[in-house]
Amino acid sequence: MGEYGFCGLEFGYWWIEWGGHLDTVKKNEDIRTELLAILMGVWDHIKNDGDHGAENWALEWFGFIPGKRESRRFRGQYVLTQNDVLDSHFFPDAIAYGGWSIDRHAPGGIDAPNIKPGLLNPTRYFYNIPLRSCVSADLDNLMYAGRHISATHIAFAAIRLMATCAAVGQGVATAAAYAIKNRLHPIQLTESPQAISQIQQELLRDDAYLIGVINQDAHDLARKSQITASSQQIGGEAVNIISGQTRSVHGHNGADPKYAHPGTHRWMSDPNAGLPAWITLSWKKPVQIQEIQLVFDTGLHRMLTLTHLSAFAKKMKWGRPQPETVKEYTVEVLISGTWQELVRVKDNYQRLCRHRLLEPKQIEALRVNVTATNGLDHARICEIRVHEPESNNHHAWTRI
Repeated sequence: MGEYGFCGLEFGYWWIEWGGHLDTVKKNEDIRTELLAILMGVWDHIKNDGDHGAENWALEWFGFIPGKRESRRFRGQYVLTQNDVLDSHFFPDAIAYGGWSIDRHAPGGIDAPNIKPGLLNPTRYFYNIPLRSCVSADLDNLMYAGRHISATHIAFAAIRLMATCAAVGQGVATAAAYAIKNRLHPIQLTESPQAISQIQQELLRDDAYLIGVINQDAHDLARKSQITASSQQIGGEAVNIISGQTRSVHGHNGADPKYAHPGTHRWMSDPNAGLPAWITLSWKKPVQIQEIQLVFDTGLHRMLTLTHLSAFAKKMKWGRPQPETVKEYTVEVLISGTWQELVRVKDNYQRLCRHRLLEPKQIEALRVNVTATNGLDHARICEIRVHEPESNNHHAWTRI
Protein backbone atom coordinates (compact mmCIF):
# COMPACT_ATOMS: atom_id res chain seq x y z
CA MET A 1 0.00 0.00 0.00
CA GLY A 2 2.83 2.40 -0.72
CA GLU A 3 4.12 4.71 2.01
CA TYR A 4 0.85 4.63 3.97
CA GLY A 5 1.76 1.49 5.89
CA PHE A 6 -1.93 0.47 5.93
CA CYS A 7 -2.68 -3.23 5.80
CA GLY A 8 -5.59 -5.58 6.21
CA LEU A 9 -8.63 -6.10 4.03
CA GLU A 10 -10.76 -4.30 6.60
CA PHE A 11 -9.13 -0.91 6.11
CA GLY A 12 -10.97 0.19 3.01
CA TYR A 13 -10.35 0.32 -0.70
CA TRP A 14 -9.23 3.85 -1.44
CA TRP A 15 -6.69 2.40 -3.89
CA ILE A 16 -9.46 1.28 -6.26
CA GLU A 17 -8.87 4.31 -8.44
CA TRP A 18 -8.95 4.81 -12.19
CA GLY A 19 -9.54 7.62 -14.64
CA GLY A 20 -7.27 10.33 -13.26
CA HIS A 21 -5.59 10.49 -16.66
CA LEU A 22 -8.92 11.19 -18.40
CA ASP A 23 -11.31 14.14 -18.48
CA THR A 24 -13.24 13.37 -15.30
CA VAL A 25 -16.13 15.58 -16.39
CA LYS A 26 -16.71 14.46 -19.99
CA LYS A 27 -15.67 10.83 -19.41
CA ASN A 28 -17.50 10.39 -16.12
CA GLU A 29 -19.73 7.51 -17.31
CA ASP A 30 -16.82 5.58 -18.81
CA ILE A 31 -14.85 5.99 -15.59
CA ARG A 32 -17.76 4.77 -13.49
CA THR A 33 -18.26 1.66 -15.62
CA GLU A 34 -14.58 0.72 -15.47
CA LEU A 35 -14.39 1.33 -11.72
CA LEU A 36 -17.35 -0.98 -11.13
CA ALA A 37 -15.59 -3.68 -13.16
CA ILE A 38 -12.39 -3.19 -11.15
CA LEU A 39 -14.32 -3.35 -7.88
CA MET A 40 -15.96 -6.65 -8.83
CA GLY A 41 -12.60 -8.00 -9.87
CA VAL A 42 -11.08 -7.13 -6.50
CA TRP A 43 -14.02 -8.76 -4.71
CA ASP A 44 -13.67 -11.89 -6.83
CA HIS A 45 -9.99 -12.09 -5.92
CA ILE A 46 -10.67 -11.69 -2.19
CA LYS A 47 -13.30 -14.45 -2.20
CA ASN A 48 -11.92 -16.90 -4.74
CA ASP A 49 -8.15 -16.50 -5.04
CA GLY A 50 -5.79 -17.28 -2.18
CA ASP A 51 -6.35 -17.54 1.53
CA HIS A 52 -7.54 -14.13 2.70
CA GLY A 53 -9.67 -15.28 5.63
CA ALA A 54 -12.76 -13.97 3.84
CA GLU A 55 -14.78 -17.20 3.65
CA ASN A 56 -17.58 -15.68 5.70
CA TRP A 57 -17.42 -12.21 4.20
CA ALA A 58 -20.27 -10.79 2.14
CA LEU A 59 -20.31 -7.76 -0.14
CA GLU A 60 -22.88 -5.60 1.60
CA TRP A 61 -22.55 -2.20 -0.05
CA PHE A 62 -20.49 -0.20 -2.49
CA GLY A 63 -20.78 3.29 -3.89
CA PHE A 64 -22.39 3.28 -7.33
CA ILE A 65 -21.24 6.81 -8.13
CA PRO A 66 -17.45 7.31 -7.98
CA GLY A 67 -16.10 9.85 -5.56
CA LYS A 68 -14.10 12.51 -7.35
CA ARG A 69 -10.80 13.57 -5.93
CA GLU A 70 -10.83 16.71 -8.07
CA SER A 71 -12.18 17.99 -11.37
CA ARG A 72 -12.82 21.64 -12.21
CA ARG A 73 -10.53 24.15 -10.56
CA PHE A 74 -11.70 27.57 -9.35
CA ARG A 75 -9.46 30.62 -9.24
CA GLY A 76 -9.70 32.86 -6.21
CA GLN A 77 -7.98 36.03 -5.14
CA TYR A 78 -5.03 33.83 -4.20
CA VAL A 79 -3.97 30.38 -5.41
CA LEU A 80 -2.58 28.28 -2.55
CA THR A 81 0.64 26.57 -3.65
CA GLN A 82 2.81 23.61 -2.76
CA ASN A 83 5.41 25.93 -1.24
CA ASP A 84 2.79 27.61 0.94
CA VAL A 85 1.93 24.22 2.40
CA LEU A 86 5.48 22.91 2.78
CA ASP A 87 6.83 26.19 4.19
CA SER A 88 3.81 26.78 6.45
CA HIS A 89 3.51 30.27 5.00
CA PHE A 90 1.84 32.70 7.38
CA PHE A 91 -1.24 34.37 5.92
CA PRO A 92 -2.68 37.33 7.86
CA ASP A 93 -6.13 36.54 6.43
CA ALA A 94 -6.15 32.90 7.59
CA ILE A 95 -9.61 31.46 8.28
CA ALA A 96 -8.61 27.79 8.73
CA TYR A 97 -5.61 25.52 8.97
CA GLY A 98 -4.53 22.10 7.73
CA GLY A 99 -2.07 19.48 8.85
CA TRP A 100 -2.26 16.58 6.42
CA SER A 101 0.67 15.66 4.22
CA ILE A 102 0.81 16.32 0.50
CA ASP A 103 -0.96 13.12 -0.49
CA ARG A 104 -0.53 12.27 -4.17
CA HIS A 105 -2.21 9.32 -5.88
CA ALA A 106 -1.17 7.70 -9.17
CA PRO A 107 -3.29 9.21 -12.01
CA GLY A 108 -3.44 5.83 -13.75
CA GLY A 109 -4.76 4.20 -10.61
CA ILE A 110 -4.97 0.44 -10.75
CA ASP A 111 -3.60 0.46 -14.33
CA ALA A 112 -0.26 1.64 -12.95
CA PRO A 113 0.84 -1.40 -10.88
CA ASN A 114 4.49 -0.31 -10.81
CA ILE A 115 3.66 3.01 -9.15
CA LYS A 116 2.76 3.22 -5.49
CA PRO A 117 -0.96 4.06 -5.17
CA GLY A 118 -0.25 6.78 -2.63
CA LEU A 119 2.79 8.94 -1.92
CA LEU A 120 2.88 11.04 1.24
CA ASN A 121 5.14 14.07 1.48
CA PRO A 122 4.84 15.12 5.14
CA THR A 123 4.64 18.80 5.96
CA ARG A 124 6.88 20.12 8.69
CA TYR A 125 4.19 22.10 10.49
CA PHE A 126 0.51 23.02 10.30
CA TYR A 127 -0.28 25.44 7.49
CA ASN A 128 -2.68 28.35 7.10
CA ILE A 129 -5.48 28.54 4.56
CA PRO A 130 -6.22 32.17 3.61
CA LEU A 131 -9.61 33.71 3.01
CA ARG A 132 -8.32 34.96 -0.35
CA SER A 133 -8.22 31.35 -1.58
CA CYS A 134 -11.92 31.10 -0.73
CA VAL A 135 -13.13 34.25 -2.52
CA SER A 136 -13.56 34.52 -6.28
CA ALA A 137 -11.09 36.76 -8.07
CA ASP A 138 -13.68 37.83 -10.63
CA LEU A 139 -17.15 37.78 -9.08
CA ASP A 140 -18.16 40.07 -6.24
CA ASN A 141 -20.32 37.60 -4.33
CA LEU A 142 -18.88 34.11 -4.87
CA MET A 143 -17.04 32.16 -2.17
CA TYR A 144 -15.50 28.69 -2.18
CA ALA A 145 -15.24 26.11 0.60
CA GLY A 146 -14.00 22.57 1.01
CA ARG A 147 -12.62 21.00 -2.16
CA HIS A 148 -13.59 24.03 -4.24
CA ILE A 149 -10.99 26.42 -2.85
CA SER A 150 -8.38 28.03 -5.04
CA ALA A 151 -5.28 25.82 -4.92
CA THR A 152 -2.78 24.18 -7.24
CA HIS A 153 -2.98 20.46 -7.94
CA ILE A 154 -0.22 19.67 -5.42
CA ALA A 155 -1.52 21.99 -2.68
CA PHE A 156 -4.96 20.46 -3.18
CA ALA A 157 -3.44 17.04 -2.41
CA ALA A 158 -2.91 18.29 1.15
CA ILE A 159 -6.03 20.37 1.85
CA ARG A 160 -8.66 17.99 0.38
CA LEU A 161 -9.13 16.00 3.64
CA MET A 162 -12.61 16.12 5.15
CA ALA A 163 -11.56 17.57 8.52
CA THR A 164 -9.64 20.34 6.74
CA CYS A 165 -12.60 20.94 4.42
CA ALA A 166 -14.84 21.25 7.48
CA ALA A 167 -12.51 23.82 9.05
CA VAL A 168 -12.49 25.81 5.81
CA GLY A 169 -16.29 25.57 5.66
CA GLN A 170 -16.57 27.07 9.13
CA GLY A 171 -14.18 29.85 8.20
CA VAL A 172 -16.00 30.69 4.97
CA ALA A 173 -19.41 30.58 6.65
CA THR A 174 -18.22 32.95 9.37
CA ALA A 175 -16.81 35.32 6.76
CA ALA A 176 -20.05 35.16 4.76
CA ALA A 177 -22.11 35.96 7.87
CA TYR A 178 -19.85 38.93 8.59
CA ALA A 179 -20.25 40.16 5.00
CA ILE A 180 -24.05 39.98 5.20
CA LYS A 181 -24.17 41.69 8.58
CA ASN A 182 -21.92 44.52 7.42
CA ARG A 183 -23.39 44.80 3.90
CA LEU A 184 -20.14 43.93 2.16
CA HIS A 185 -19.47 41.85 -0.90
CA PRO A 186 -17.18 38.90 -0.17
CA ILE A 187 -14.59 40.31 -2.55
CA GLN A 188 -14.31 43.35 -0.24
CA LEU A 189 -13.54 41.37 2.93
CA THR A 190 -9.89 40.73 2.17
CA GLU A 191 -9.30 44.44 1.59
CA SER A 192 -10.22 45.24 5.20
CA PRO A 193 -7.81 44.34 8.03
CA GLN A 194 -10.63 45.17 10.45
CA ALA A 195 -12.97 42.69 8.78
CA ILE A 196 -10.31 39.96 8.80
CA SER A 197 -9.55 40.56 12.46
CA GLN A 198 -13.21 40.42 13.48
CA ILE A 199 -13.81 37.26 11.44
CA GLN A 200 -10.80 35.61 13.07
CA GLN A 201 -11.90 36.63 16.54
CA GLU A 202 -15.38 35.25 15.89
CA LEU A 203 -13.83 31.95 14.80
CA LEU A 204 -11.77 31.80 18.00
CA ARG A 205 -14.89 32.52 20.02
CA ASP A 206 -16.47 29.50 18.35
CA ASP A 207 -13.43 27.47 19.49
CA ALA A 208 -11.76 27.27 16.08
CA TYR A 209 -7.97 27.31 15.97
CA LEU A 210 -5.95 29.68 13.77
CA ILE A 211 -2.16 29.55 13.66
CA GLY A 212 -0.67 32.39 15.66
CA VAL A 213 -4.01 34.13 16.37
CA ILE A 214 -5.12 34.48 20.00
CA ASN A 215 -8.18 35.85 21.78
CA GLN A 216 -8.25 39.66 21.77
CA ASP A 217 -11.96 40.09 22.43
CA ALA A 218 -12.38 43.48 24.11
CA HIS A 219 -15.75 42.36 25.54
CA ASP A 220 -14.26 39.34 27.31
CA LEU A 221 -14.08 40.34 30.96
CA ALA A 222 -12.20 37.17 31.89
CA ARG A 223 -9.06 38.69 30.38
CA LYS A 224 -9.22 41.45 33.02
CA SER A 225 -9.88 39.22 36.01
CA GLN A 226 -7.76 37.80 38.81
CA ILE A 227 -7.80 34.02 38.71
CA THR A 228 -7.46 31.55 41.59
CA ALA A 229 -8.18 27.84 41.89
CA SER A 230 -8.62 25.19 44.55
CA SER A 231 -5.48 23.49 43.20
CA GLN A 232 -3.37 23.32 40.10
CA GLN A 233 -0.62 21.30 38.47
CA ILE A 234 2.72 22.54 37.21
CA GLY A 235 2.06 23.45 33.59
CA GLY A 236 -1.67 23.44 34.24
CA GLU A 237 -1.89 26.71 36.13
CA ALA A 238 -5.27 28.38 36.52
CA VAL A 239 -4.21 31.47 34.58
CA ASN A 240 -3.96 29.31 31.44
CA ILE A 241 -7.70 29.74 30.88
CA ILE A 242 -7.00 33.24 29.54
CA SER A 243 -3.92 32.37 27.46
CA GLY A 244 -6.00 33.15 24.38
CA GLN A 245 -5.44 29.74 22.82
CA THR A 246 -7.52 26.62 23.47
CA ARG A 247 -5.13 23.98 22.14
CA SER A 248 -1.58 22.81 22.73
CA VAL A 249 0.03 22.82 19.26
CA HIS A 250 3.77 23.16 19.83
CA GLY A 251 6.28 20.40 19.22
CA HIS A 252 6.86 17.85 16.47
CA ASN A 253 4.55 18.35 13.46
CA GLY A 254 2.66 21.08 15.31
CA ALA A 255 2.54 24.77 14.53
CA ASP A 256 5.61 26.68 13.41
CA PRO A 257 7.58 27.62 16.58
CA LYS A 258 7.27 31.29 15.60
CA TYR A 259 3.50 31.06 16.09
CA ALA A 260 2.95 28.03 18.31
CA HIS A 261 2.61 29.71 21.75
CA PRO A 262 3.89 26.71 23.77
CA GLY A 263 2.05 25.47 26.83
CA THR A 264 -0.86 23.26 27.83
CA HIS A 265 -3.35 26.14 27.52
CA ARG A 266 -5.61 24.62 30.15
CA TRP A 267 -6.18 24.61 33.88
CA MET A 268 -5.60 21.20 35.42
CA SER A 269 -6.45 20.67 39.07
CA ASP A 270 -4.25 18.52 41.30
CA PRO A 271 -5.37 14.85 41.22
CA ASN A 272 -4.26 14.45 44.83
CA ALA A 273 -6.75 17.11 45.88
CA GLY A 274 -9.59 15.17 44.29
CA LEU A 275 -12.96 16.51 43.19
CA PRO A 276 -14.80 18.81 43.45
CA ALA A 277 -12.32 21.38 42.18
CA TRP A 278 -13.07 25.02 41.52
CA ILE A 279 -11.64 27.97 39.61
CA THR A 280 -12.63 31.56 40.40
CA LEU A 281 -12.48 34.80 38.41
CA SER A 282 -12.74 38.00 40.42
CA TRP A 283 -12.62 41.71 39.64
CA LYS A 284 -11.52 44.72 41.68
CA LYS A 285 -14.80 46.43 40.88
CA PRO A 286 -18.17 44.80 40.10
CA VAL A 287 -18.72 44.00 36.44
CA GLN A 288 -21.89 43.47 34.46
CA ILE A 289 -22.12 40.16 32.63
CA GLN A 290 -24.58 38.39 30.35
CA GLU A 291 -22.68 35.55 28.68
CA ILE A 292 -20.50 32.76 30.10
CA GLN A 293 -18.52 30.47 27.82
CA LEU A 294 -16.55 27.38 28.83
CA VAL A 295 -14.18 25.28 26.71
CA PHE A 296 -13.39 21.86 28.16
CA ASP A 297 -10.63 19.39 27.30
CA THR A 298 -11.93 16.65 24.98
CA GLY A 299 -8.68 14.75 24.47
CA LEU A 300 -7.69 16.35 21.18
CA HIS A 301 -4.34 14.57 21.44
CA ARG A 302 -6.15 11.28 20.87
CA MET A 303 -7.08 9.95 17.44
CA LEU A 304 -10.82 9.98 16.81
CA THR A 305 -11.91 9.24 13.26
CA LEU A 306 -14.08 7.00 11.14
CA THR A 307 -12.13 3.89 10.20
CA HIS A 308 -12.56 0.25 9.28
CA LEU A 309 -9.09 -0.65 10.55
CA SER A 310 -9.26 -2.34 13.94
CA ALA A 311 -5.70 -1.26 14.85
CA PHE A 312 -6.80 2.39 14.55
CA ALA A 313 -10.07 1.77 16.34
CA LYS A 314 -8.23 0.37 19.36
CA LYS A 315 -6.51 3.74 19.85
CA MET A 316 -9.82 5.55 20.13
CA LYS A 317 -12.58 5.93 22.67
CA TRP A 318 -15.70 5.59 20.57
CA GLY A 319 -19.32 5.77 21.60
CA ARG A 320 -18.78 7.59 24.88
CA PRO A 321 -17.53 10.97 26.16
CA GLN A 322 -13.79 11.44 26.29
CA PRO A 323 -12.47 10.86 29.85
CA GLU A 324 -10.84 14.30 30.10
CA THR A 325 -14.14 16.09 29.58
CA VAL A 326 -15.93 17.66 32.53
CA LYS A 327 -19.20 15.83 33.16
CA GLU A 328 -20.83 17.77 36.00
CA TYR A 329 -20.29 21.40 36.98
CA THR A 330 -21.93 24.47 38.41
CA VAL A 331 -21.41 28.16 37.68
CA GLU A 332 -21.82 30.49 40.63
CA VAL A 333 -21.54 34.27 40.92
CA LEU A 334 -20.73 36.49 43.89
CA ILE A 335 -23.27 39.31 44.33
CA SER A 336 -23.06 41.63 47.35
CA GLY A 337 -20.86 39.14 49.16
CA THR A 338 -23.18 36.14 48.61
CA TRP A 339 -22.61 33.25 46.20
CA GLN A 340 -25.55 32.42 43.94
CA GLU A 341 -25.79 29.39 41.65
CA LEU A 342 -26.61 30.28 38.04
CA VAL A 343 -25.94 27.04 36.19
CA ARG A 344 -25.98 23.34 37.07
CA VAL A 345 -25.01 20.86 34.35
CA LYS A 346 -25.00 17.06 34.43
CA ASP A 347 -23.93 14.50 31.82
CA ASN A 348 -21.95 16.97 29.75
CA TYR A 349 -19.87 15.57 26.90
CA GLN A 350 -19.34 18.71 24.83
CA ARG A 351 -16.19 20.77 24.50
CA LEU A 352 -17.84 24.18 24.01
CA CYS A 353 -20.60 25.12 26.47
CA ARG A 354 -22.31 28.51 26.49
CA HIS A 355 -24.76 30.01 28.94
CA ARG A 356 -26.62 33.31 28.47
CA LEU A 357 -28.47 35.15 31.20
CA LEU A 358 -31.94 36.44 30.41
CA GLU A 359 -30.96 39.70 32.09
CA PRO A 360 -27.46 41.09 32.77
CA LYS A 361 -26.11 40.67 36.30
CA GLN A 362 -23.62 42.79 38.18
CA ILE A 363 -21.17 40.50 39.94
CA GLU A 364 -17.96 40.64 41.96
CA ALA A 365 -16.67 37.16 41.09
CA LEU A 366 -17.55 34.03 39.13
CA ARG A 367 -16.75 30.45 40.11
CA VAL A 368 -16.86 27.22 38.08
CA ASN A 369 -17.09 24.21 40.35
CA VAL A 370 -16.29 20.83 38.75
CA THR A 371 -17.86 17.92 40.60
CA ALA A 372 -17.24 15.07 38.12
CA THR A 373 -15.46 14.22 34.88
CA ASN A 374 -16.10 11.46 32.37
CA GLY A 375 -13.25 9.40 33.79
CA LEU A 376 -10.19 11.54 34.56
CA ASP A 377 -9.11 12.03 38.16
CA HIS A 378 -8.90 15.84 37.94
CA ALA A 379 -10.64 18.83 36.37
CA ARG A 380 -9.53 20.38 33.10
CA ILE A 381 -10.77 23.62 31.54
CA CYS A 382 -9.13 25.15 28.48
CA GLU A 383 -10.86 28.52 28.46
CA ILE A 384 -13.41 30.63 30.30
CA ARG A 385 -14.90 33.74 28.71
CA VAL A 386 -17.22 36.17 30.48
CA HIS A 387 -18.91 38.65 28.18
CA GLU A 388 -20.47 42.03 28.72
CA PRO A 389 -24.03 42.69 27.49
CA GLU A 390 -22.66 44.69 24.53
CA SER A 391 -20.94 41.67 23.00
CA ASN A 392 -22.32 39.81 20.01
CA ASN A 393 -25.27 37.66 20.98
CA HIS A 394 -26.23 35.91 17.76
CA HIS A 395 -25.06 32.50 19.03
CA ALA A 396 -27.43 29.78 20.13
CA TRP A 397 -27.11 29.99 23.89
CA THR A 398 -28.39 28.03 26.84
CA ARG A 399 -30.59 30.62 28.54
CA ILE A 400 -30.62 30.82 32.30
